[in-house]
Amino acid sequence: MKKYMIGAAVAGLAMASVASGQVVMDFQDLEMNDSNLHDWGYVYTAGDWMVSHPNSEPFEFTTAGTQSGSFYQGSTMLFNNTVGGVMTFERIDGAAFDLASIDLAALFVGGGAPTINFVGNLSGGGGQVFASYTVQNSTGIETFSFAGLGFDGLSSVSWVQENSFHQFDNIAIVPAPATLALLGLAGFAGRRRRQA
Repeated sequence: MKKYMIGAAVAGLAMASVASGQVVMDFQDLEMNDSNLHDWGYVYTAGDWMVSHPNSEPFEFTTAGTQSGSFYQGSTMLFNNTVGGVMTFERIDGAAFDLASIDLAALFVGGGAPTINFVGNLSGGGGQVFASYTVQNSTGIETFSFAGLGFDGLSSVSWVQENSFHQFDNIAIVPAPATLALLGLAGFAGRRRRQA
């Protein structure tokens, strides 16, 4: 019984560490206290992470100033200002990651409710995973979870800006190397215990 309790404690510690290893990419550094829309180029980087237009769309990533009425949803969110524009999120070094969640909001409150289709590319050419979410246009910012949908061990995730525009914020990810290191540590602890 003691052996199982130690194993459960190690597993619980590993899970808590994975949760604390979560990184959130937000766009608060782009906040502008005005009523304008601001263009920021085709690539945004923060730490080890990057969101980009892979095909250099005609319009840049944009944010709304904090006094932009219904464009501003209470947080500085990024949007692709091109209908049909593809966005790709990935680690700069190309390492694998797990996508935990993303915040989405309609750009035009009272307009159409945008549906966003996410395509996750599995690391090592392991195929693709898919998720589709519809943003309710009257509820402001919504958090959408990818838990249990297979968005683990990704090399990148892409989605498209449709005609009923959306904006995004707080991309929550877990770097896969941290997860693998924790699993390795748990395996090492279990093996060491058996040898004793």
